Amino acid sequence: MIAKSLLIILGFSSGMAISAGIFAFIAAIGIIPRMAQRTKTEKYIRSYEDSILLGGLFGTTALFVDYRLPPIPILAGGFALAIGVFVGVLAVALAEVLNVMPILLRRGRITKGLPWLLLCFALGKLFGSIIYFCVDGFYVV
Repeated sequence: MIAKSLLIILGFSSGMAISAGIFAFIAAIGIIPRMAQRTKTEKYIRSYEDSILLGGLFGTTALFVDYRLPPIPILAGGFALAIGVFVGVLAVALAEVLNVMPILLRRGRITKGLPWLLLCFALGKLFGSIIYFCVDGFYVV
């Protein structure tokens, strides 16, 4: 009984430490303020922060609670879109913090068409994900 309690405490505290590190990382690279500034939606920063917090809590509990959602295609599409937006924003913010884009532009001598380049990156990620999940043999459950 004591060993089980210790394992529960250890697992819970480890999860808290990892999630605190992830949220600190998200806060350190400044995704939320940068996204609000770029989209001119600074008044919704609290909603963005709450959404990320609730998403983290839902993701954590989804690991050990068997959620059953109704099989509605629009719900699954919205969920997939939300995950894709989060991963895309995180990747772009991380790349921006690491100064990948300025180095790429300087080394590639790219002076025009930056929005098109970013759109190509995003579309490549989108089509790669679609192929990965829709073509047999790419995704194995």
